[in-house]
Amino acid sequence: MRVDKGNAGVAFDNMMDRPIKGTKDWHSYSVILDVPQDATGIFFGILLDRTGAVWLNGVQFDVVGADVPAMQVGSSGSSQLKGPANLTFEG
Repeated sequence: MRVDKGNAGVAFDNMMDRPIKGTKDWHSYSVILDVPQDATGIFFGILLDRTGAVWLNGVQFDVVGADVPAMQVGSSGSSQLKGPANLTFEG
């Protein structure tokens, strides 16, 4: 998922650090990004590496509270949270 503001990307997460591999039953996956009020586009898609098939169902965009940390790919290529998360190790 990518969020753009004009010609610039302002948020991006491609799940590089948490790829879905192998045959899986239906499961929910989330990408959480901050979307500025003046964003001009939100883009999402699926990247299939090598052979296989991908099915997508029930896609939705939700507004979440500020207490839900955003995920974003940093310069190292790994997803980074914008602050501590799940410090109680519950859930």
